[in-house]
Amino acid sequence: MRQERSESELVTLEEARAILGVGRTTLYRIMAEGSLRPIPGNPNKLRQQRYIKRRDLERLIREGRKPMQRRAS
Repeated sequence: MRQERSESELVTLEEARAILGVGRTTLYRIMAEGSLRPIPGNPNKLRQQRYIKRRDLERLIREGRKPMQRRAS
């Protein structure tokens, strides 16, 4: 039996950016590092929305993790 996801459990990438106070590039870097895993939305939509679990965001904030810094070349 599949459980329905509560809307409050998931946030959009835009909402995640606002919660973390970071820009788009930084959020994508955090996801690339594996600190946050995006969840795909409705595959039937032309432009598919992705989501982040709210508890993963809270864990990231609680742990005080910061994304890797780019090295100056």
